[in-house]
Amino acid sequence: MKTIEVNIKAEFIIPDEWEVTEHVPDSKFPDDKLNVLKICDDHYDFFPECLMKMEDTQKVYWSADEGKTEDIIDCMSTFNVKIIEK
Repeated sequence: MKTIEVNIKAEFIIPDEWEVTEHVPDSKFPDDKLNVLKICDDHYDFFPECLMKMEDTQKVYWSADEGKTEDIIDCMSTFNVKIIEK
C-alpha cells in the first residue's frame, strides 16, 4: 500500500444571492462547523465525487436528485487537480 495526496481546487462565479456561510451539521457537536454554500435555505458541501446537501442534523440528501449539482457545477470557472505520490 502507498499513500497519495489529492489536491482539488475549483473556483466558481456564483449568483449574488448564494452565500458561503458556517453550518453545524449535527447539533450534538456545535463546535464542528463547516463552511458551506447556502442557496436559499439549503446548505451544500463539496466532496471529491459528489456534492451533498445537508438539510437537517439527522439526514443527508444527495443534491443530484434535486438538480442542484448541475446548477452549481455550471458556475465553475476553473478546476485543477494535483495528485502526488508520497
